[in-house]
Formats: sequence, C-alpha cells, structure tokens
Amino acid sequence: MEQLGGSTASGGESLGPEGQSGQSALPLPRRDVDVETTGWIALILETIFGWFGILGVGQAYAGRLGVGIGLFLGWLLVLGALGALAPVTFGVAACVATPVWLSGPFVSGLLARRYALAAQQTGSWGRALAFGGIGCLGVILLICVGASLVLAFFGSIAALLNTVGQQ
Repeated sequence: MEQLGGSTASGGESLGPEGQSGQSALPLPRRDVDVETTGWIALILETIFGWFGILGVGQAYAGRLGVGIGLFLGWLLVLGALGALAPVTFGVAACVATPVWLSGPFVSGLLARRYALAAQQTGSWGRALAFGGIGCLGVILLICVGASLVLAFFGSIAALLNTVGQQ
C-alpha cells in the first residue's frame, strides 16, 4: 500500500522515502526564508531605505555588507552634490536629482536581488536592522551638522551686517 511521501510497513507504520521508519528519520534543516523571498525582501529594503537616503540596507540583508557601506556613503555624496548644485544651476540639478533619486535605489535593489539569487543567500534581519539603524543615525547626524553650519554661516553674516550697520 503506497502513501504520499513513502510506503507503509506491514503494521501500518509510515516509512520514509528511504524505507526507514518515520520516527527515526532525521528532520531536514528548516530555513525561515527561502532564496527567492530573500531576493524580493532585499529589493524592497534597498528601494524604500534608499528613497530616504539610506542606500545599502538591501545589500547588507543579502550578505554584501561592504558593498552596502560603499553605496550608503556614495549615495549621500550624490544626493548632497545634487542638492548643493540645485541653487547654482537654477534648478537644473533638481530636475536631474528627481529621476536619479527615484531610480537609483530601485536599480540597486535589483542588483541586491540578483546577488541573493545567484549566491543562493538567505537574508539576515540582524544585518539589515543594524545597518538601517546606523544609517538613520548617520543621516540625522548629517542633517544636524548641516543645519548647524548653515545657522553659523547666516549668524556670522548677520553679526557682520550688524557691526557694519552700527559704524
């Protein structure tokens, strides 16, 4: 008598595919996330975090921590340069920045997905959360430092104009 997943012994006991008793067979290691799901998660993480200035989270999730760090630093430089050039170029850089900002993280997410599938990697939520948290703190720190520099610059100009006006 044949059953799914193996045959049956004479006493009705289920046998595994190798003909061993079902109770004595070692269980296969269970993976929480398969490789295909890892690829999609890496794509989503990379795209969403990248839109907020933290590119590289999906790469870190897929197992490429060094690439993720490089993308994070490079992405901040690209966004900073486009932001600094926007007023100088009378908005032309802002017109270029929008499609770059929208498509850059998506393309990087596709590359993270391709790597996860090619390397048969399963993702690590610990790496992704640590990278995302450190990235958030880095972006907040950069915003605070930038705001402080802008306030110091305009404060010094105001003090200079006040000194010139009193003379």
